[in-house]
Amino acid sequence: LPDVSIPDVQSSFGILVTGIGGTGVITIGQILGMAAHLEGKGVSVLDMSGLAQKYGAVMSHVKIASSADQVHVARLGTGDARLVIGCDLVVSASGDALDKMSAGRTRAVVNGTTSPTAAFVSNPDWQLPGSNLQHDIAEACGGKGVDFVPAAEIATALMGDSIATNMFMLGYAWQKGWVPLGRESIERSIELNGVAVEFNRQSFL
Repeated sequence: LPDVSIPDVQSSFGILVTGIGGTGVITIGQILGMAAHLEGKGVSVLDMSGLAQKYGAVMSHVKIASSADQVHVARLGTGDARLVIGCDLVVSASGDALDKMSAGRTRAVVNGTTSPTAAFVSNPDWQLPGSNLQHDIAEACGGKGVDFVPAAEIATALMGDSIATNMFMLGYAWQKGWVPLGRESIERSIELNGVAVEFNRQSFL
């Protein structure tokens, strides 16, 4: 892996993980939270599951700081996200997610593969929103520091299963130098999670 410069977290560093239920979005938030804990940082993780069902929109709000007394509120506020790990394009372009982004402040890595959310289950005629989803996200972030990656296709080709997508996204963001945590603590957190450890570690790498 390349040498990676870890972002500074003297003040609170907000990470928003977005995706759909049943794909491991909440796991990514928990991995980040445990990795921060292992490094002795202050951390909070708040999962917003909305429709608590498979294919419902899910967001994980992660706040990391140099000490616990710098983490005051668990939920990310308007423009609070320093990093968005967008595991699903549709959810990442939703109003709730865009609200957390800020021009010149937020970096984002977003899965460019679109998947229908729960709206498709209740409405067979549902279609992707007419607006350009990628444009909306890029504009919210100020047009810079946004990567759209065909992560589902790449992760499936590399690992043989699309469930690797979210961990692959985390690894991509980390290799860009956008995650304020060390490789060792993230890998240790994957081990402590105890689920498909080698699969997830390889997906991250």
